[in-house]
Amino acid sequence: MLTESKIEKAYVSLCAIQQESPEASVSLARIGSHEIRMLAAPEVDPDSAPRFWLELFDHSTKTSADSCCCRGFEDAVPVVYDFFAQVDGLTRDLMSTPPDNFDPLAVVVDWLDACRMRELETLLDLYDERATLECNCKRVSLTGREAIAAYWAQRLERRIHSTFTLDDMILTDCGVLVDYRGHDGKAIRIHFHFSRSGRILHTSCGRRPAA
Repeated sequence: MLTESKIEKAYVSLCAIQQESPEASVSLARIGSHEIRMLAAPEVDPDSAPRFWLELFDHSTKTSADSCCCRGFEDAVPVVYDFFAQVDGLTRDLMSTPPDNFDPLAVVVDWLDACRMRELETLLDLYDERATLECNCKRVSLTGREAIAAYWAQRLERRIHSTFTLDDMILTDCGVLVDYRGHDGKAIRIHFHFSRSGRILHTSCGRRPAA
């Protein structure tokens, strides 16, 4: 999974700076005033699996909202998803409005249709204002609709014929996993995560693994 890949890269970066700054941290994602970051944890056995802390930090209050010690990258993936869900829940509580019912599969179909028709504004309306995007193909990480608009405007303009066609779509515990043909016709795998209001909160995409 691309989230796991990003966690691995963060761990490598953390190890590189840990010797000079034991209290250092590496940022994984920023969602509004909240940040998911990785901190070092003492290793009991150098030959054991990587061990580190993941923290959900609230910059508005300068406090830690949650944290978890992880042993291994696979263990960290559900923690990251849980942190995203917590931030969304906190935002919904502040708004004091009940969650809306929505069909995540229908949102993905609308997303593909907007891409196929080059309807950028329609596409952007599907994203939450706090949305984040990870593209492993280009190794970029974006936050907010303005940055996401620039990312997609380029790709929609350069798309070739018969792209953004659906190959497979699976509903998961934390979103929707989609295999499709990207703007250049190559096989792409993307994972969608949604806010409780039904808008796209986070996507992570990359080249589809060979079968």
